[in-house]
Amino acid sequence: MNCSRRRSLHPLIPLLAAFAVLVVLHGWATPLFEAPDEVWHYAYVRWLAEGHGLPSMKDNASGANQEVAQPPLYYAVAALLSAPFPDDDLQTLFWHNPHFGYQAPGTTPDNKNMLIHTPREGFPGRGAVLAVRIARFASLLFGLVTVCAAWGMGYEAFGNQRAALLTAALVGFHPQFVFMSSVVSNDSATAALSTATLWATARFLRRGITPHRAALVGALAGLAALTKTSALLLLPLTGLSLLWQGWRQTQEQPAPPRGMRRYRDTWRAALAFGLTALLVGGGWYLRNLFLYGDPLGMSHHVNTLWGRPAPVSLLALVPEFPLLWRSFWGAYGWGHVWWPDWIYVALTLLTLGALLHGLYRMLRSPRPASAVPSRRSRAIYLLCTFWLMGVFAALLHWMRQVEAPHGRLLFPAIGARDFKVPAALPAVTRSSSSRCSSPSPSWPPARGFWRLLRRQNYSRRR
Repeated sequence: MNCSRRRSLHPLIPLLAAFAVLVVLHGWATPLFEAPDEVWHYAYVRWLAEGHGLPSMKDNASGANQEVAQPPLYYAVAALLSAPFPDDDLQTLFWHNPHFGYQAPGTTPDNKNMLIHTPREGFPGRGAVLAVRIARFASLLFGLVTVCAAWGMGYEAFGNQRAALLTAALVGFHPQFVFMSSVVSNDSATAALSTATLWATARFLRRGITPHRAALVGALAGLAALTKTSALLLLPLTGLSLLWQGWRQTQEQPAPPRGMRRYRDTWRAALAFGLTALLVGGGWYLRNLFLYGDPLGMSHHVNTLWGRPAPVSLLALVPEFPLLWRSFWGAYGWGHVWWPDWIYVALTLLTLGALLHGLYRMLRSPRPASAVPSRRSRAIYLLCTFWLMGVFAALLHWMRQVEAPHGRLLFPAIGARDFKVPAALPAVTRSSSSRCSSPSPSWPPARGFWRLLRRQNYSRRR
């Protein structure tokens, strides 16, 4: 029986509905433009909606400040949604709060709003208020895509709905991700398309590579690169995964052709992947190269109030790690509205406990041969591990140049991170049907040192 025929999306629907309700509630509770850079993100959206084309990095005519260097996909979607709604009264919403206490001398930290808000901003509002809320709806849509993609990635890896739903729930109920999905920001778009790319890559790692599957991965990776430049890291990762899978398929053939002909299908798939990614996502970066001599637009971000005069060392970033950790879980407003300290302490202890539990199971829990993860399941686990490491390394590199200890910048890897929780829970990953069972990748594979330790521990107990 084909197990994929038995898969049902019905349990996912209540999860998506709950996520949407949480996002709407957060959007209702968050005053307009009281979210990280929302005022500049929306300026980008309106510039496109008014038909001005892409904003120029040579001036600030759009009012988007450093956000003009961001790739345009999220803003184009938000502009399409909000364009029918006039916002001629937009400037009346920018009533600066002189008592805003955010790193400013002479202010107190008890006033969290950057702007003064009036009852006219009531939900859903009219005029500019309604236009901004419609633009926020684009973030909700991308958030829903992220949850769905996390579900699909969990199913490809574990082969059962319990693990897939747990992966999706960990993403959908992540407090900071819910918040960022309720405001005008491109973070949810990057998370959505990065997670979707990982899902598509996991599919060909599990089911085999074909030119069509490779082209799909290339298209998704290209779209992800049109949301944030950090998503460019998907291209080498998915490209290497494609080559590895093609090589494995060739080796598994009973009588592979001789010479380079044996890799013909792999090269076709690689060509489909590369051309599709270039056609979908390459235009924006070529434009920047020809117009500004900077394909990534990094200089525009560095030359801001948050830019550092010179890159700092990694050691100098250590004092910023607590803020990075807090803002990953929950930091509202412009990053200065926090939970009580004990909540962050509890989350830290819970995370450390989960890591220690995973390490203990990896070293001390021998498994029968039937529970050893398959090669393809291990490949999916490695894919998520390397992506998580790559996103974190890219953030550290960025923090060396810009004061940006923002946990939301790790959201491109939120699906890869939450994928690892079901991996450590055999009761969740074990399929209820032996015909539909899928080996659980619940320990980090391809780590020779750890595998050697496990074999030694097992042999001693025997």
